[in-house]
Amino acid sequence: MNTHSKEVVVLVHGLWMKGPELLFIRYRLMRQGYQVCQFHYPSIFKSPEQNAASLFQFVSKIDSPVVHFVAHSLGGIVLAHLFASYKIKQPGKVVLIGSPVNGSAAAAYLHNNKLMKFLLGKSVIKGLLGDTPKESIKRTVCVIAGTKGPGAGQLFAAKVMQKPHDGTVNLGETLLDNAAEFHTVPRSHFLLLVSNKVIKIIINFLEKE
Repeated sequence: MNTHSKEVVVLVHGLWMKGPELLFIRYRLMRQGYQVCQFHYPSIFKSPEQNAASLFQFVSKIDSPVVHFVAHSLGGIVLAHLFASYKIKQPGKVVLIGSPVNGSAAAAYLHNNKLMKFLLGKSVIKGLLGDTPKESIKRTVCVIAGTKGPGAGQLFAAKVMQKPHDGTVNLGETLLDNAAEFHTVPRSHFLLLVSNKVIKIIINFLEKE
């Protein structure tokens, strides 16, 4: 009997992404028996707070007794705003993968550059610059952070990258005081999404009582 068939996992992508990069995680979770939904949002044309409002509408339409969330990068900041502003009726866990909930040094560096700040758009508003309501995530949380580059941070903002990092996000930027679990994986920011080790961590975490 499939014990997870009534549980939904909502995937929330990161900056500049559309969702296909999460197909590996989606496939593996579906094989495990979970129902998986992908939330799409305009990462630079709306602020994390605005995207959280859309996410709430998305989740409100899910008919399931349990709703988990797995977010990558900026997606974790969108989740923080979701829980800060809305009440999700279903219980569930949260997995943050490479999410700079403490602010992104690389994003701050780009934001201060007149020629490149447009790359971030509205993602910096109560988001990538560090003023995220991370304390609002009251659910059981697992944080997964990468410790091996290369990545966009090294390409555009090498001066502010501090080892260990995943090439885009510094390890310290992912720390969450109330996280139930914290794992480091020697992968880059985007290769975390196709890592068997990351999948095992996610599944083991979701299956724990």
